[in-house]
Amino acid sequence: MAANPNKPGPVHYALVVFVISTVVLGITTYMFHREYSDRAAKITELEGKAGTLNVSIKKLDDEIQALTNQTGNKFEMKLDPSNPKNATSVVGAAFADMERFGKDLSGTTYQQTLQKLREAVDAAVADVASKAAQVAILQKDINDQRDRLNKQVDTHRSAQEKSEADLRTTVASRDEKLNGKQVEIDRFKAENNQLVGELAQEKEGREKERKALQNLIGQLEIRIDFMRDKIDTLEGVSFEVADGLIRRVENAGNLAWIDLGEADGLKTRMTFSVYSKESQGVGRGAEDVKGKIEVTRLLGAHMAEARIVENDLYRPIVPNDLIYTPIWSPGLVEKISLAGMVDLDNDGKSDREQFKQLMAVSGAVLDNEITDEGERLPAGGKITVHTKFLVLGDVPDPTTLVSEKDKAINQKITDHLTELRKEARANGVRIIKINDFLAHIGFQSKRRLFRPGEQRPFNLKAGATSTQVNESLGDRSSSGTTSALFGKSKSAAQQTSSGTTSKVFGGGK
Repeated sequence: MAANPNKPGPVHYALVVFVISTVVLGITTYMFHREYSDRAAKITELEGKAGTLNVSIKKLDDEIQALTNQTGNKFEMKLDPSNPKNATSVVGAAFADMERFGKDLSGTTYQQTLQKLREAVDAAVADVASKAAQVAILQKDINDQRDRLNKQVDTHRSAQEKSEADLRTTVASRDEKLNGKQVEIDRFKAENNQLVGELAQEKEGREKERKALQNLIGQLEIRIDFMRDKIDTLEGVSFEVADGLIRRVENAGNLAWIDLGEADGLKTRMTFSVYSKESQGVGRGAEDVKGKIEVTRLLGAHMAEARIVENDLYRPIVPNDLIYTPIWSPGLVEKISLAGMVDLDNDGKSDREQFKQLMAVSGAVLDNEITDEGERLPAGGKITVHTKFLVLGDVPDPTTLVSEKDKAINQKITDHLTELRKEARANGVRIIKINDFLAHIGFQSKRRLFRPGEQRPFNLKAGATSTQVNESLGDRSSSGTTSALFGKSKSAAQQTSSGTTSKVFGGGK
């Protein structure tokens, strides 16, 4: 069947699409052209305004530069907004000029400052003119006074001449009397010299008597100290009380539990000496100490775990034994004075800092100290009734010292130690040796290593036994006799086998 010629075909559709696209493209092109024209006109207008603004900016910049030159403050920065008084800016420098030159008359602007300065200058000029008029009046008064004074001077000169004549007469009379007085003065001087000689002799006698009394006092003080030590040794009196008790002991784990804890102000690493529950008192002597413990854990308000650092096999630590340390008391800060070198491990070197750490762990402080250099710290410190112990460390024997520096240091230590002893005696402070003190606080010296070449004593703990309790060990050193095989002599013949063996091991059948 033939196609209908009036029905649209593909060509018609393509034509319609082409026409619509052409119309849309034309409209779009028109709109873009119009927008471009508007933007070009706007740009032209803005360029004109920019040119005008550039001229204004140039004019303002010239004016600012002129003002900068006029003020004399030529800085690149004109104003620092964050700090208007920045001295490196023109405005900040202007403020600085007004404050520096205007001082109390400075204003907020140059004009105000200059106006105030002008007013001050005018006032000063007026004041100067007023003062000049007053000076003229005063000068006239001075001239009048000078004339009157000249007349008075003439009158006084005449009177002076008369007085001088009278004075010469008086001086002659006085000289005659002075000669008589000089004779008396010479007599008094002779008597005074005699009295001074007698006084010197009396003073010398008194000084000898004072030195004798001082020597006697020193000897009596030595006797008192000796008798006090002897009484303490014989009676063993102690006013110290135990700090707590051993509650439980585990010998297998080398542990003990005590009745002190957080509520008592206890701290870990604190050490205590242990005394038998039948002990007559604590803090009397080191021989009463049966063991030592170190706190390792706080388990409660009144309970703590401790490590047994020293225990006597024949007198072991048991429950209800007493524990004590002189450098800790709940709620108190114990004060200790220290004199002499502290050697905690017997290596011949000072362990002063370690000793201070022991004090710090228990909360104790050193209120007086004589350093290893012979200085007393603090310089003006004194032993008081609040000092618990004066601990005596090692003081070298001056006869063993060689260098003058060591001798001078030793003399300073000795002098300070004498002062500390007197202060301790006057305040009833107990004097104790360092070894006894360390035993009381439960200190256990760390094991020392042997180093070849070191010439120092090194005593082994083991190797000596006793046949009975409390037996004196005495000298347990070796006789030094060794086998000839191990001796240094090379003359001893080598011991060799004869070569004969048992028949059991022989080669014969």
